[in-house]
Amino acid sequence: MLLAGLLIVGCGGGVEGEDVVEKSSFQMPIKENTWVRKETVRKTKDDFFSSQGKKSPEVPVDSSLASKLKKPVALSVNTQQECLDQASALDKTRTAVQNRGGVWGAYERVMKAKPYSDYGMQLDSQTNRLVFSLQHICKNSQERKLGGWGADTVKRYETLGKEGFRNYYIELGEVPGEIDKWERFAKFAIQSRNRQIPYSKIGESLAHAKTLVDLYDDLSQRRVDDTTLQTFLTEGATLLSVLNESFTTDPQLMLALQDEEILPFEDIEGEM
Repeated sequence: MLLAGLLIVGCGGGVEGEDVVEKSSFQMPIKENTWVRKETVRKTKDDFFSSQGKKSPEVPVDSSLASKLKKPVALSVNTQQECLDQASALDKTRTAVQNRGGVWGAYERVMKAKPYSDYGMQLDSQTNRLVFSLQHICKNSQERKLGGWGADTVKRYETLGKEGFRNYYIELGEVPGEIDKWERFAKFAIQSRNRQIPYSKIGESLAHAKTLVDLYDDLSQRRVDDTTLQTFLTEGATLLSVLNESFTTDPQLMLALQDEEILPFEDIEGEM
């Protein structure tokens, strides 16, 4: 889930005065990238295409290390600013690692580790996902914040009602399946106004993430030779396993991904 920036053209105007807006000017942005996919580890074109279709040999997970990585860690977070500060610290570490070429680069630097470099690519991708998810949930812990198309769509739904909302898009020639998605998004956004996630709970997620990101940073700088290769590979595979599991077990990360999934495209203005 590695990312690049994109330009989005949204639909103009709010609900008021829509009868004087030419409906033919309606343009839906394309969901090419979402807020959990915003950066990529730098690789050359040859590197990218040479890795396509290759699957790394499987590396066993160290259950003892996995248990340590999952162990709850305390972190006091009481306000949105404290939440954002902690998430920004994680992002600073993540950025430093990826400016060095990411963990993928650490695998690629060692001839005997190269066959396993898919683990490095996944670690870079899932670490992006982890950090961006936590930044998102810090910003949206009390309400799903929207701007641009998202805010206009919710306003339109509230103003026109379900039938009027659907008819508006039907008259524009939009297909029912897409309208269903936009209606589902509007309902979800309205329900999210009552969201009240305690910062103490997000603090637990941030503390756990710090443990994972610290190992991610360590692996990226690890000196690997014949005597340390297996430890490096095992720790990388174990970290990836715990990262993947966290997206299905951590309530805050699960909610962040639900937010990402329900939005029909990247609402850049809403995230800035």
